[in-house]
Amino acid sequence: MSNGPGAGLRFIDVHHHCVLPEYEQAIVRSGAADPSRPLRKNSNVDELIDNLGTFGIDGAVVNPLSVAGVHHGNDENARYLCQSTGEALAKFVAKYPKKLGFFAPVPFPDVDGALKATAYALDVLKADGIIMLTNQNNIYIGDPAADAFYAELDRRHANVFVHPARPAFVDDLTLKLWGSVVEYPFETTRIAANLIYNEQMRKYPNIRWILAHAGGCVPYISLRLKLMSEQDPNGPPDFKDRVPEGVEPYVGKFYFDTAISGSRAAMASLRLVTEPSHIMFGSDWPYIHREYVDEQITAMRTMPELADIFAKVERENAVRLFDRFK
Repeated sequence: MSNGPGAGLRFIDVHHHCVLPEYEQAIVRSGAADPSRPLRKNSNVDELIDNLGTFGIDGAVVNPLSVAGVHHGNDENARYLCQSTGEALAKFVAKYPKKLGFFAPVPFPDVDGALKATAYALDVLKADGIIMLTNQNNIYIGDPAADAFYAELDRRHANVFVHPARPAFVDDLTLKLWGSVVEYPFETTRIAANLIYNEQMRKYPNIRWILAHAGGCVPYISLRLKLMSEQDPNGPPDFKDRVPEGVEPYVGKFYFDTAISGSRAAMASLRLVTEPSHIMFGSDWPYIHREYVDEQITAMRTMPELADIFAKVERENAVRLFDRFK
């Protein structure tokens, strides 16, 4: 049990990392490098459960990916990676089925493979949702070529957790910063804008897109996104004719976690663009150090921006989306 900032709380954590050996082995099989920053892998289930308690976390939906992602140019390898990782995750959480759920990976942008992986993950493995990185091989979520996949996610009312990838251009920058410091929030912002611009938010309203890190920069630039309605360089038809209701109705349709965003500035902005039912707790453990998680929990418990909805953010909203916690 927590003796720290989370004492007495029962968070449901929708942003909790767990890198299993099966995933790492599949990355090696694909011949891919893993550019992630150094991390604790969180791959012992009993230790994971013990750590949850020290934060005041009662349950978690684990994310099995590093920024290496799932697809490295070969559909067959990507399908193998997703199946082997999904099966390992199902076994991993089975010891604590009321405490742990998991997001299953799919081999996007391989649409046929993603459709098969989704059916297997949700119907056979009983995954709690799908996880996707913002882009794979420079193809971003929201690409119209994958509309058949989005349509299936919509039919299933699927939970889809979106985590930022490491954009390919980072290595060409002269900035001496981890990509996670600045570029990751922009990645999430790109796919949110892409999903609105390419009409997936309008055509497939039943997908529960969960955006990591409070949506990146989405709340802050929500007004700027309205510029889509100006002359469309890809039209005709222009965006304003395709989506006459504009951007605003769709920004708040996303779901958001609080990972590395538990500050008054971030939560104040987020509260202005979405409903209280669309904000859920995320720790980002163990990719970030404990002091950052503790700092955010302390802030979230006391900040006026969450005072009236803290119970919803703590667990109620997640319980509505993830049946295993009910």
